[in-house]
Amino acid sequence: MAPSRRSSLAFRFIPPLIHIPAGPFLMGSSAADALAYSDEKPQHPLTLPDYWIGRTPITNAQFRPFVEGDGYTNRAYWTDVGWAWREDKKVNQPDYWANAEWNGDDYPVVGVSWFEAVAYCRWLSVQTGHEFRLPCEAEWEKAARGPDGRIWPWGNTWEAGRCNSKDAGIGKTTPVGHYPNGASPYGILDMAGNVYEWCATKLGKGYPYRLEDEWAAAYVEEDTSRRLRGGSFWREAKYVRGAYRDSSNPRYRSRNDGMRVVSHAPVVGRDEG
Repeated sequence: MAPSRRSSLAFRFIPPLIHIPAGPFLMGSSAADALAYSDEKPQHPLTLPDYWIGRTPITNAQFRPFVEGDGYTNRAYWTDVGWAWREDKKVNQPDYWANAEWNGDDYPVVGVSWFEAVAYCRWLSVQTGHEFRLPCEAEWEKAARGPDGRIWPWGNTWEAGRCNSKDAGIGKTTPVGHYPNGASPYGILDMAGNVYEWCATKLGKGYPYRLEDEWAAAYVEEDTSRRLRGGSFWREAKYVRGAYRDSSNPRYRSRNDGMRVVSHAPVVGRDEG
C-alpha cells in the first residue's frame, strides 16, 4: 500500500488531539476546598513534559473498527491477565454495544473494562504507526484543570449547565462535545461528567504524585484496580471535579465508564486544531 494511502486510512482512526505544553500545574486539592477528599491532598506543584490528549473521549465510531477488526481476537494487543479474562468471559465487544440508547456514533464508548481500554490503545498504535496510551492521572488532571488548579474545567464556581452531570437530569450519556462551554483551559471537552475515563495509574498511588512510566510493560501487566477520572452523567458536582479520584477493578464494565487517549508526540501530517 502506498504511504499516502496508508496515512489517509490511519487518520480515520485517530481522534483529534490537543497539545498540552510542558510545565508545572497544581495537582490535588487545597485545604480550602470543602468538597475535597483526603486522597486528593496535599495540593502540590508538579511539572510534566508536553503531551497530546484526545479532545474528547473515544466515541463509538472510533471504537468500532477495533470491534469489527481484530481487536478482540489478536492476543498481541492484550495484557496477559486481560487476555485470560477475555477468553474466560468470551468478551467480543463492549457491554451495551448493541443497545441503541448507548451506541450512537458520536456518543462516548461505554461498557469497556480497563483491559479493553489498554487493548484499544495498542491496536490504535499498530493501525497508525504512532504510539497511543491511556493517560496517567497527572496528565489527565492537568488537561482538565489547566495550570492553576481550578476546581472544575471552567473555573471554581459550579455551573450545572456546563457539563452532563447528575444535576443536568439527562440520566445518560450525551454526544461528545455537547457542552462546549465546559471546556478546560486547553480546549479539552467532556472532562467533567458524561463518562468516567480510565487512567493507567494504579489505585494506591499517594500524593505528592511521583512521576514514573505508567505505560511500562511491568506496570501495565499488574492485576490491580486502576484510577478513573472525570465523573459521569449520574454523578453530582463534587464527583466531577478535576481533582476527584475514583477507581475500579480492571475487569469492571459500566455504562458510566469510557476512555480517552494520549500520545507523547503529535501525529505528523495531521492538523490537530
